[in-house]
Amino acid sequence: MDVKPLTRDELAEVLREDRQAVEAARLEGIKYFRLPTLYATPSSGTVVLGQSWSGQSYTGQIIGPNEGYVWSIRRLAANGLGTGTSPDILNVYRNGTGVAPVWQLNGNNWGYSFGPAELLLMPGEKLIAASLGSLVATVQVTLTGDAIEVPVAMIGKLVT
Repeated sequence: MDVKPLTRDELAEVLREDRQAVEAARLEGIKYFRLPTLYATPSSGTVVLGQSWSGQSYTGQIIGPNEGYVWSIRRLAANGLGTGTSPDILNVYRNGTGVAPVWQLNGNNWGYSFGPAELLLMPGEKLIAASLGSLVATVQVTLTGDAIEVPVAMIGKLVT
């Protein structure tokens, strides 16, 4: 069987196709999206976002990755918090307020961006935010953000 050497143009085409295949595999399964907005109006000087409650306060929006997926939170921003020398504080949690917060926003520093693996939500985890101390704000408080979603098996794509 005769094997002919590739011409320069043929080799360049093979290498280009190989680079495209590698890039497509790297991006496969990665989904960028904007988080659904969490919102609630403070009641008795407190507010909780992203947690169901059958009382008169929480709005019940619950957000988090579906089973089998991981979210890399890339940006969070809070709106409606009081500003000044003692700004309103909003703690950010995974799953509930009974644990240590993973981040903190306030009326003066209301938006943050995160690196690929700084703020991850694993399957079954939910994003929750709650006021710390008594709020000055009486208007609706919102939490918005951006995230990247990958299947759990591809979590390494978030950190490479």
